[in-house]
Amino acid sequence: MGESMAKRHRKWVQLMEEAVQADGWGQVLEAVEAYEKAAGVILQDLVDMELSDEQQDIVEKIVVTMNLRTTCLSAIDGKSRPSKDDMVALVKVLENILRKTPRVFPLDLAEFETLNHDNENEPSPVKQRARPSDPAPTHLQSLDDNTTATTAGLEENDGDNPIYLTITIQKIGLKDVYRYSDPQIVVSVVDKDLVAVEEKQETPISTELDPPYVLFESEIALRTNLHAMRQNDSTIFFEFVHYKKDKRKKSVRCWTMLEMDEIKPKAGKTTTLALELYTKPCDMAKKNVHLFTVKPLYLHVTLHFESTQS
Repeated sequence: MGESMAKRHRKWVQLMEEAVQADGWGQVLEAVEAYEKAAGVILQDLVDMELSDEQQDIVEKIVVTMNLRTTCLSAIDGKSRPSKDDMVALVKVLENILRKTPRVFPLDLAEFETLNHDNENEPSPVKQRARPSDPAPTHLQSLDDNTTATTAGLEENDGDNPIYLTITIQKIGLKDVYRYSDPQIVVSVVDKDLVAVEEKQETPISTELDPPYVLFESEIALRTNLHAMRQNDSTIFFEFVHYKKDKRKKSVRCWTMLEMDEIKPKAGKTTTLALELYTKPCDMAKKNVHLFTVKPLYLHVTLHFESTQS
């Protein structure tokens, strides 16, 4: 570990300790300013730090938690999580972040997001994935007011008139867009038994950035029709991958998915969706799905429907 890296790390810990100290003394304004300063310095330094994926994930979660804590301190509606005790625990995590095996991040950020959204008058722009007991998944947001749940002329249950889906992958929102080399989206279709329905497809490598977005504007035409995918209860998975020069291989950074009951074909119209992002690895069994970020950053896609009889 280089001296420059160690110096930056010591500065991170010092700034966070100052914020937590002000928080503990009940100095709300000073604590908010200190957390914001610490988060800003860490994010600025993070690009030049040679951290493992695990270390970087933990640091980014600490920064997100700092931002959530400032929201709690500024709130007037009694929001209490993450608490100052949570922040004390995270100082210990940050202190040990440069170890080969860092401490496990001890908090569930998705839980805090749920608490915050439950206390807000306005609904969350993209709701969390429904639990198994819920009637339907709600992890996406439709951005097209003209698209409804009706099929309006596209009868996909008719095997003689199959409907095919083309997905335009527009962009993905990430707070650290500059650190990714050769970014791509990999698209997979997998049935309920976790068997691949068709071969994976990849977007071309993106060379355009519009922070906080990586731009793709690439079309992926699925080879399997909607009727067949519904019969197999298939799910479409999207993985954001980038090339890691030090390991000489592609690495998954985050992922998302689109389930069959979320696809509403309508004649002559498209559907634009914002899909929330989840932490790696891609969990096709959907048993251990966690939000990648609590910030409003998503994968933006547009669905196009085509009938063979059109």
